[in-house]
Amino acid sequence: MYVKQVFSVWSILRAIWPGLIAINTYAALVFYLYNYYNWHFLVFPISIISILGTALALLLGFRTNSAYDRWWEARKVWGAIVNDSRTLLRQSIAFAGINPLEKEEIIQNIAHLQIAWCYALANSLRKEAVLVYADLHLKPEELAFISGHSNVPNAILLLIEERITKLYHAGKLDPLFFQSIDDTIRRLCDAMGKCERIKNTVFPTQYSFFINLVIFIFTLILPMGLIDSIGRIAIPITFVISFLFLYVEWIAYTLQNPFEGVSNDIPMTSLSRTIEINLLQIIGEQQIPSPILPRSGVVM
Repeated sequence: MYVKQVFSVWSILRAIWPGLIAINTYAALVFYLYNYYNWHFLVFPISIISILGTALALLLGFRTNSAYDRWWEARKVWGAIVNDSRTLLRQSIAFAGINPLEKEEIIQNIAHLQIAWCYALANSLRKEAVLVYADLHLKPEELAFISGHSNVPNAILLLIEERITKLYHAGKLDPLFFQSIDDTIRRLCDAMGKCERIKNTVFPTQYSFFINLVIFIFTLILPMGLIDSIGRIAIPITFVISFLFLYVEWIAYTLQNPFEGVSNDIPMTSLSRTIEINLLQIIGEQQIPSPILPRSGVVM
């Protein structure tokens, strides 16, 4: 999904506010013990905190870049799916050397199968009901066929390949044209595999745990390094610095899994609807669905 909304402080804080409250309470406790109970042993060298903060910033930068790379790869894959879906239908229209009535039926069938494939792939990546929207474009016999497959998008792609192969074996498709369409179907299969790889490859949990541990240690000693020099101002300063580190970590966490149905995900349903509109217009359908609009600032 894409977030398109006015900047909101609450939209930032709602994911990390428990940690911020705990850190702010802890900073206030450190100041109270230092100032009123003379616990001066709480003072920590600021130089060590500076070194740890620099190291933490570098680790967070690397983690954010790694998470964004996963998100951006997923977005590029879906951009390729949009292009190849249009290409597949244009090739089928241009290359099929058959009589107009039969051609219209086959082209319409390929268009609806490709639309169903896009919706099925999006739903399967989000672990939702696979045939939502997809079943509207499938015939009863096609639904019966894919019901026996655990990977529904792959089964739909197989149906498309079978339609094209039948044309080729019937002598209604030139071998070079068949090869071109087969290349397009192969690219769609490759895109599906890339999405499944991103979905099923877990971001290293040890790395995430280590960064969270460093953030915890840093926020633990940060107020100890500030109270001796700036007094009670250490409390809001600790809050601000901790907020920056926690928020960057939260951004990386939400970006690392781009198919989970949260606000930063790839807008697969919207992209599938765009493909549906484009393909239905190409085959001359009269009933064209409307684009999916943002809900609460989020595009699905």
